[in-house]
Amino acid sequence: MIAIPYKFYLYAACLLLAVSPAFAQTPNKDPLFAEGKSYFAAGDLKRALDSFRQYEVISPNNLAVHFWIGLILDQTGDSKAAVSEYNQSLAQSSSINLDSAELRINMGNSHAKLGNSKEAQSNYQRAIAIDSANPLAYLGLSKCLIDSGDYDGALSTIDRFVALGGRDINVPLIRGLALAGQSKLAAAREQLHLFLNSTQGNQATNSAMTQLAVKILSEIEIMQ
Repeated sequence: MIAIPYKFYLYAACLLLAVSPAFAQTPNKDPLFAEGKSYFAAGDLKRALDSFRQYEVISPNNLAVHFWIGLILDQTGDSKAAVSEYNQSLAQSSSINLDSAELRINMGNSHAKLGNSKEAQSNYQRAIAIDSANPLAYLGLSKCLIDSGDYDGALSTIDRFVALGGRDINVPLIRGLALAGQSKLAAAREQLHLFLNSTQGNQATNSAMTQLAVKILSEIEIMQ
């Protein structure tokens, strides 16, 4: 059996798309809130954060504004502060018996970037319990399962992601790592080569993921 490096998920976490929960999309007529969303859509995260922070002073118990602040903090590299904001949003939503698969996915992403694999896995599983048709929850969970050594679970989970219409460049990498962990070396080699071929010339490819695929392939070649 090939040992998959622990914290594989940490390498891949940043490739997950941040998503906006349904309650964050509900209409809000406050000019500062609307301004923050407009700046965010335009990619001006600094001004977006300033607007949402000003709105937070006016409405500190607004669950959506904490989500948006968390999203911006996560995208600007402060995942620890993002988790704190997401937790505030979750606390407010829980007080009205509301939970969100999308919020849970974003919390999972932030925990993964911090290396908190168990917390990430718990949030993805909660997201699936809330909305079993959300593909991104399965994508995140599959990476956590590889970290925990549950390769059967990782394969079935990534298959579910694809069955729900999910598309991600890392799908063959996830399959390849899980298959390598199961010592199914021929199938693993095929998937890892598929991943490397699909990433050639792709500027958005995470170099750490490419290096990981090459490392596992080299170990497969030695073993065969």
